[in-house]
Amino acid sequence: MSVTDPARAMMDEILEQPELLRFLVEHREELTAPFVELVQKRRIKRVFFTGNGSPWYVGCALMEAAGNLLGADASAVPSAYFNRHGSLRIPEVYAPEEVLLVCPAESGHSRGQVDAARAARAAGAAVICTTLIPDGVLARECDVVLPKPGGHEVAMATTKGQTIALLELLMCFVEAGRALGRIDEAEYARFLRSFEDLPGNVAATIDASARWFERHRDAVMAAEQFFILGYGSGWGTAQEAALKFYECHQVPTLALELEEGMHGPFRAVRKDDMVFFICAEEGQERDRALLLADALAVYNDNRVCLRRTDDPHMGPPDIPVASSGMPYVSAIEYLIPFQMLSFLISEAKGIDLSIPLVPALDPVMVPGYED
Repeated sequence: MSVTDPARAMMDEILEQPELLRFLVEHREELTAPFVELVQKRRIKRVFFTGNGSPWYVGCALMEAAGNLLGADASAVPSAYFNRHGSLRIPEVYAPEEVLLVCPAESGHSRGQVDAARAARAAGAAVICTTLIPDGVLARECDVVLPKPGGHEVAMATTKGQTIALLELLMCFVEAGRALGRIDEAEYARFLRSFEDLPGNVAATIDASARWFERHRDAVMAAEQFFILGYGSGWGTAQEAALKFYECHQVPTLALELEEGMHGPFRAVRKDDMVFFICAEEGQERDRALLLADALAVYNDNRVCLRRTDDPHMGPPDIPVASSGMPYVSAIEYLIPFQMLSFLISEAKGIDLSIPLVPALDPVMVPGYED
């Protein structure tokens, strides 16, 4: 990618996503084949996702998908907790070869993920990663490496790296689920259609989000706090969205699992704050999200629901999301508006997102290994 203005690098990288996702879908079979072979040999029964920040949120978004599609117990654990507080103590019910560690990485230099991969391999577990450097320090500790196209991001806040990791891993789980007999051909076909529609949906939501910001710019820029609520795989989306908001435009932002808002955080909601509800997967939780959005009107003037574009209940403050409605795929589709708003709010505030804000921390904490 050629960036002419570093200050707009994040927008360029958001706009690059549809083509990168299309490339991955077109190369789905060759990308996922090594993982399918691995799970057929090892019959995975326990899955750990690990990382910090965005990589951990990939796990929060996809741990249910891994559990359902692989027929395994799955959880997402921050790397330090995984490495230092006993997560890899494999109970006797699982043989080491039945355990899988998933590291959704960017460069693959993070000490936490590399240390976790080394520990897992030493214990006899399998390891898979996504990475921009397929022969790097993390990749050398992995049984399956998923190379990420698109190159390193210029902006300090990653966007395309997150959507790529989500799609690569989800496609692996879907293909493995089919091979293991966990999903039938009809459901498999629905997943494939959702993958094929994804690039177009992302492009449409990019445009819709830009229009939404222009219409609601005054309310967005006046907000002193943002709250982002999600459920299911949307909980991972909410966490990633809050990270993008806070690290980009620096307005305090709280990510909440839907029910958690009722246990203290909403006592801090003010009239002019903005509260986003990720209303992705249908069911009881979605119904409760909409109920909560209505009930909160007594305390807040800016409640925004993210809904499918064909939702008949779409209201003026809501953000339309082009979506297939397929579980787990929505974790990508509903992330796009938050990527766009992260950039657009920052641009409106005059913040250059190509400039790292805390570079002095790395020499002290040394968070990464060299290749």
